[in-house]
Amino acid sequence: MRNMSVRDKWVLVLGLSLTVVTAALAPYLVAGRLARVGSFTGFLINPLDGFSYLAKMRQGVDGSWSFYLPYISDPGSNTYIFLFYIFLGNLARWLNISLLIVYYAARFVAGFIMFSLAYFFYSQLFEEKHLKWTATLLTMFGSGLGWLAIPFGIQASDLSIPESIPFLSAYANPHFPFAAAVMLVAVLSVFNRERIWIRSIAGFICGTLLGVVLPFSMVSLAIGVGIWQIFEGLQEGWNGLSEFLRKQRTHLIPFLALLVGSLPWVIYDLWLSRSHPILSIWNAQNITLSPPITDYVIGYGLILILAILGITRTGVRDRPRGRLLLAWALSNMILLYMPFNFQRRLTLGLFFPLAGLAALGLERIVGGREKYRAALILLLILSIPSSLIVIGAGLSGVGKGDPSVIHLPGELEAYSWLDENSPPGALILASPDIGNRLPAFADVRVLYGHPFETPYAESQKSLVESLYAWEGSNAEAIDLIDQLDLVFIFFGERERVLGEPEWIMELPMVFTSQAVEIYEVVSP
Repeated sequence: MRNMSVRDKWVLVLGLSLTVVTAALAPYLVAGRLARVGSFTGFLINPLDGFSYLAKMRQGVDGSWSFYLPYISDPGSNTYIFLFYIFLGNLARWLNISLLIVYYAARFVAGFIMFSLAYFFYSQLFEEKHLKWTATLLTMFGSGLGWLAIPFGIQASDLSIPESIPFLSAYANPHFPFAAAVMLVAVLSVFNRERIWIRSIAGFICGTLLGVVLPFSMVSLAIGVGIWQIFEGLQEGWNGLSEFLRKQRTHLIPFLALLVGSLPWVIYDLWLSRSHPILSIWNAQNITLSPPITDYVIGYGLILILAILGITRTGVRDRPRGRLLLAWALSNMILLYMPFNFQRRLTLGLFFPLAGLAALGLERIVGGREKYRAALILLLILSIPSSLIVIGAGLSGVGKGDPSVIHLPGELEAYSWLDENSPPGALILASPDIGNRLPAFADVRVLYGHPFETPYAESQKSLVESLYAWEGSNAEAIDLIDQLDLVFIFFGERERVLGEPEWIMELPMVFTSQAVEIYEVVSP
């Protein structure tokens, strides 16, 4: 790479980025051919959330720009959240293409932008070519050592928390890589010293985008960058607030623009989580705590070890780039165990400073170009198995007909029938699995469909299961169903696992396809 022109370097970066995002998309294309029973759902990782994203996009297909919760009988008033997915739904409507294709395309594009910007980010931090390329390659291909911990029954973070690893972020959904890419631009808008007003505009736009797409990502970003600015301002000692502000003006103004851009959305999101009668219950249930710290240590593996070595390298803390990486990484790691409900969500973006510090750490312990290159290759080889295991687990599930990643025979036809024949917002009784999927295919609501997004989830899930496993009289069941204002009853293979209630035969069947039947609730 010594004699490469700037153009050639960017051709290589863009080519590598394209290769990585293609690798993240390819398993989904392969999965469609592996399904032996039914058809592939389109999700290889966390399908429960995947269908909830499609359900949000589905609302955009109807031309809406506001959101209501479909996994409940009474969603309350509409709100302006999840605009990223609602925009994608409107985009699908404008282009007249399927939601899943738009979802895949958005994931592909967001991942491509994230990996390409990673090189730009490191090139702004490092003058040394080997450091910027090492950090970039670690970001593109790196992961942890979770694959070594599997025999001991440990599911480390690189196997279970997609947002913690850039490749898995691009593999999982579009909003993780999109938000991560925006975070990189946001940090550079504050870190750089050139053209302060352009950087301020960029910071404001980044803050707005993060506030819209992933408000809690602003927590780790603002604290990390804010601590770095304090470090910078105190390098020559404390000479009063006015002197501190004068020194930090070139960084502080873009930083304030970043905060101003995000603040309305963060406040709005916080207000909804406290005051909205339905979303406040959802927020109380939406608990994603960090796993034991050993899971993170294994999950970041050699990247973390090298990052620690990078921190202890002579001179790292004497330069702005080192202090930036240090402030971002350490503050972010501390936040993972602060009293937030969304602790593990804050892993998004943490890999970037760790990869930068790891490049410095690798340089510290390995001398000579050939040895350095060999060590980097070995590091990447040891990182790849974890991502392959995540991919292999999903593909194996499809091949084995795992119901969580498969549509069983007749289900898609039933979704289509409901989309064409149900009244807007009709309430449907379905098993938890089908309840999760129905709002992604039709403008309907369900009693239960998601462990977080269904308020009072446990009691609602129990209600659904009790109706299918009904032991009382048929009259009591019909009376309860009528009180719930149910419009249709979904009855397929997943529902038969819960039970085969006698009361269902008293309702008229309006649809049947293979093992799936739909019954209409007719008021007496």
